[in-house]
Amino acid sequence: MASNPEGMNELHHLTMEADDGMDVLFVCPVEGCGRRVVVRRSGELIVLDKGDFYALHVGGTNGLEISPAVPRDRRASA
Repeated sequence: MASNPEGMNELHHLTMEADDGMDVLFVCPVEGCGRRVVVRRSGELIVLDKGDFYALHVGGTNGLEISPAVPRDRRASA
């Protein structure tokens, strides 16, 4: 298990398990996590299993990329 550069949350790399041309199933292979998401090529993201809610999940394949969106501290940007 790796940490992100800020050392706050673990970084999990999703792997593609299935692709039917319209939908892509990504799963997290990290033991104890079990996150599963479907990414529709239209842009929709469906979470099937949350897995480790606090881990940052990334991954991708031809034309699709999942990257973490980490909210910035509002005080820092004010």
